[in-house]
Amino acid sequence: MDLQELLAKMTLKLNYAETRLTQLEGCHCERTCSANGLVYRDKELWVEPENCRNCACKNGVVECRRIFCPPANCSEDSLPVHVDGTCCKKCRPRCTYMGQTFSEGQRFLSRNCRECKNGLMVKVTETCPELNCTVSEQILPDGRCCNVCRGYDFCAEGLICGENSECKNRNTKAECECKSGFASIHGDSTYCEGRTAETELGLM
Repeated sequence: MDLQELLAKMTLKLNYAETRLTQLEGCHCERTCSANGLVYRDKELWVEPENCRNCACKNGVVECRRIFCPPANCSEDSLPVHVDGTCCKKCRPRCTYMGQTFSEGQRFLSRNCRECKNGLMVKVTETCPELNCTVSEQILPDGRCCNVCRGYDFCAEGLICGENSECKNRNTKAECECKSGFASIHGDSTYCEGRTAETELGLM
């Protein structure tokens, strides 16, 4: 093989390499995202109900934003309550019984167990489980008809708290509490947002 033929073959290979590089530079290689054990395509949207967030895959990066919940603005005869499968509280008819006010789903134990349903305290039958603690160590949780042992983990029942709040066990119930550096929205610690510098300094 003479020198001229060798140069011609090398020129062809270089031209081919340049063509391939140009094709690769113009190629859009989709970058996926992984979240909660699932793979999402670029620009795909999804909802994280457990964190009350809307999420999106953007060029291989997961970006999430808290679902904004406007004030419930319930009428005088209703109260805001959590509804299964939703992040924002909904207005439901409240109940009045023996001088007390109850929200939808709350129970009250007097001679029998009653539950607030559609504005009425209706009698319900509930079989209470056996407890592995003495009577003196038993407590009656808020809105319940069955005792639990002191130190019961109410948060394990799945109370939904927003991205910037966390569940805290109280003596007779579970509550959402804003994480450090965040303040409640509409006076409800289920939903919290970052404090402004003015708020932290007490200027607002």
